Amino acid sequence: MAVKNAWTRPAGADGYLPIVMLRQRLAAMYGARWSALFADESAMIAWQDEAAAFLYAQGVKWIWMRAALDRLRSSLKADSMPPSLGELAAMCRPEADYKAAFVEAQRKAHAPDALVADWSSPAVYWAAYDFGLSSIRSASFRGVGKVRWIECLARRLEGNCPPIPERPPEKVYARGDVAAAKAALGGLAEMLNQKVNGKAVVR
Repeated sequence: MAVKNAWTRPAGADGYLPIVMLRQRLAAMYGARWSALFADESAMIAWQDEAAAFLYAQGVKWIWMRAALDRLRSSLKADSMPPSLGELAAMCRPEADYKAAFVEAQRKAHAPDALVADWSSPAVYWAAYDFGLSSIRSASFRGVGKVRWIECLARRLEGNCPPIPERPPEKVYARGDVAAAKAALGGLAEMLNQKVNGKAVVR
């Protein structure tokens, strides 16, 4: 069954497509700097398709994006460059999401084995890994720690986020042959000029 991506479905009374509106607003805001990113119209359509899939996968809603674009426009400068998809998604996420993810990462970094902890997403795990599992235990969500965490998580949300690695299986040591072990100990005892009475014991 096809995925119903809200970014590519008509919305509002005029039936506009959110992803087309996003592209048009970015083009209006950045002009030639936006157009220069694409060799031709087909490249721009390819970006549009990729953006729709990415933003949908990240759970970003058009209403959040509109607010982010309004904030972006208010701080626009003559030499401002268009943001990446990851940066756009990060601008749309409420700060509470970053703080909640930080609290989760800090709590699970204290677990005896972070790999077997129940992480909410690979992005949170890898952001904690990038931050430093030992460092985040004593960090705080303010100042430098806050900025660093947002950078780590935003980078992972942008797409460089493999699955959480599996913990290597524990080694299982097989019990050896008792007779062979006694024989080996007996030979060692003989070399050390010790007597072996029933049990081979090396002191």
